[in-house]
Amino acid sequence: MFTWTNQPYESMWNHLRLLKIPKNVGALLIGKMKSNRRSIFEESEIVTRKSRQVAYAISQADEYFTAADTVSIATSPLIYFYGMLSLTKAAIIANSEKLLLEDIKYHGLFTRPTNSELKAYSENHEHWRMDTEYAITNDGVVNEFFNITHDSPLPKNSIVRFKDILKINPEIGEIYNRYYDEPPRFFPLYHSTINKDPFHIELNPATTSKEIFTQSFPDIENDFLIQDGLLHGQALIIKSKEHLISPPNYMGIYSPIPGGKFLISGLEYESNGETHTKYICPEVCDYIGMFILGDIVRYKQEFWGRTISGETDGSIALARMM
Repeated sequence: MFTWTNQPYESMWNHLRLLKIPKNVGALLIGKMKSNRRSIFEESEIVTRKSRQVAYAISQADEYFTAADTVSIATSPLIYFYGMLSLTKAAIIANSEKLLLEDIKYHGLFTRPTNSELKAYSENHEHWRMDTEYAITNDGVVNEFFNITHDSPLPKNSIVRFKDILKINPEIGEIYNRYYDEPPRFFPLYHSTINKDPFHIELNPATTSKEIFTQSFPDIENDFLIQDGLLHGQALIIKSKEHLISPPNYMGIYSPIPGGKFLISGLEYESNGETHTKYICPEVCDYIGMFILGDIVRYKQEFWGRTISGETDGSIALARMM
């Protein structure tokens, strides 16, 4: 997030700035402007209000991101989070038929300890590490973000830790592997096929090594068979078993805007004392991750200073790449 200065980033903002004008947003929402939107609204007063709100939220986000580029990492994560919050609100308003900004006042995440383990961690600053910093889900923007990107949000009071976000981020896989000496939980896809009737999935990760692939997806053989041959001599052939009748929720296929395709493991989270895994798209994970960083900037200034100086560990190198 701190280094979004490449061509895809600039191209994205060129498109977004078109939507700083309410009339353009309105044309998009009612289908007069060509897009890949699945939801097309009928012209109405609520759509007029949505158009204004989306445009103003994008304008605000643009200023936040511009401002964040002018300060150092000592401060920028908090400003970037506010920019992400504005963009997320714009996405929610544009893709929810009835919601308006006044319906989603809160960002939906907090760090107040909800169990004895978190309480002990929060009270002992010597134990603080970037890996174990966390966010807890609540009602608000994050839930509505889940609703427009997935079927349902995580359970209320789910605990998400920063390292678990890093390990499924396709942008930092090589550095994650070097830093933690463990494979990230995603893999580039050479090809993939999903048939609905009869249901069948074939995955072709871009590797010829079953061992390397299963290090990233150690449980995949519960639902899939890894064939002996290769696709075009350069990718594994992995086929779903007969008992699988729908896509598993512990992994998903992600196609980022700059291009390519990735098989990504689910996000690990804790709910009611148990660890679960659910595929969450990287955009939602980035929102949670940037909240965690912004919260450290606001409330743990000494810890953040020691982190960015490299005094605690070297994890700041990965945070810079988000």
